[in-house]
Amino acid sequence: MAKLSPTPFNYARMMVEPAFAPEYSVSVYSESLRPDRVKYIVTYIVADQNLWQATDIARQPQRAKGVKTRRTNCEISKQTAEKVKQAWIAMLSGDQHPKPMREEEVGRATDATVAEFSIQLSHGETLYGEVALELVEGRKTRGLLEVANALIEYCKATPTDRPAIASQIDRKVSRLLELLKQKRF
Repeated sequence: MAKLSPTPFNYARMMVEPAFAPEYSVSVYSESLRPDRVKYIVTYIVADQNLWQATDIARQPQRAKGVKTRRTNCEISKQTAEKVKQAWIAMLSGDQHPKPMREEEVGRATDATVAEFSIQLSHGETLYGEVALELVEGRKTRGLLEVANALIEYCKATPTDRPAIASQIDRKVSRLLELLKQKRF
């Protein structure tokens, strides 16, 4: 999956592995241009074919070299990037899902589309969780998936449409952060 993860993901990443369709990822990260200038980037990468199938279920990893990817980079506001980061950390460090799938979930999710969520923390730790999209349960996990999909739409959109989608991302991530603040009794 290195083809889908060449960027940092110090704000967020979702990698999606469909059973038979091309894999894709979306990452949010910061890039220092100068000591006083940081830009925030969303990168969407999609393979032109299913890597798992192209590599014969990973038995021939060298065949991945022949799989092309398409990459889109877009700047996003610091405010939006920070809110996305807060949501990813809260989702992946709390007691809610997504967490690494248990064996019984993997068994139920044969040929499922798996979404892997992760974030690199400043001290080198990576928080990680995954979910079979066909088995998504819970408002928080659905909210996280909605934010990630909105980030993809942001990258796919024309530059003139991006401000409206950025507003949608802000609303979705704000709603998710509110859900995460609520305690379950």
